[in-house]
Amino acid sequence: MAIFVPYMLEKIRGIVLKTIKYGDSSLIVDVFTESHGRMSFITAISHARHSSSHVFWRVLNQVEFSAEVRSVTRLPRPKDVRLYYNYTSLPYDPVKSSLALFVADFLCGVLRGNIDNALLYKYSEMSLRWLDMCDGAFNNRGVSNFHLVFLMRVTRFLGIYPNLDGSSDIFDRRRDVRNMYFDLLAGEYTYSLPSHRHFLMPDEACKMPLLFRMDYGTMRVVRFNRKQRVRCLEVLMEYYRLHVPQFPVLKSLDVLAELFD
Repeated sequence: MAIFVPYMLEKIRGIVLKTIKYGDSSLIVDVFTESHGRMSFITAISHARHSSSHVFWRVLNQVEFSAEVRSVTRLPRPKDVRLYYNYTSLPYDPVKSSLALFVADFLCGVLRGNIDNALLYKYSEMSLRWLDMCDGAFNNRGVSNFHLVFLMRVTRFLGIYPNLDGSSDIFDRRRDVRNMYFDLLAGEYTYSLPSHRHFLMPDEACKMPLLFRMDYGTMRVVRFNRKQRVRCLEVLMEYYRLHVPQFPVLKSLDVLAELFD
């Protein structure tokens, strides 16, 4: 006689990336989990007037729940869902929320399947909390480079960080600056004009080391006008399209292009 052994519930932490309505009473939820990478879950929608169950699944919420994750035949159903971090400003500030939605859109584009990337998870978690707690006294300028820093730092976790080794020595000699290109496809500097179109001319290439040294603490001292910020974003998106298979055109790009106009 076969003995039935039920799957054990596993405690999971995750960041909600997107939701899709499934029928009249269910949601399919994409979650970037700390322990299993990107996963999909299905959860019921309560139509009761005072129910708040849907609040847990707002995009970028940091949630904790239990689920059976080993089944390959059906989507897991979360149980005992709770928020393990409560945002104080991010959902209510239009600039911060727009930046955060871009982060969700971007993570959907780079995360493929349930590949474990706990370090990227912790960085994403920390970044969203930093954005939430950032002092609003600086207005838009305080967070206007947030998405650029996030994109540049994530290249490390994906193993596609550009090769900037030796750039300090190179850029100390002005005669060399004028002759250096940055090959986006190879991810490194070159003296020769690349044979393809994915490269930066020297006037832009020389700024790469400074940009990639930015972090959340120092980014507000780097001043960009709208045109420069849009150009940085264009270059970073091209870099990701070249190095991440099937990286999509992000729907939130148009919003960011106008956000800091």
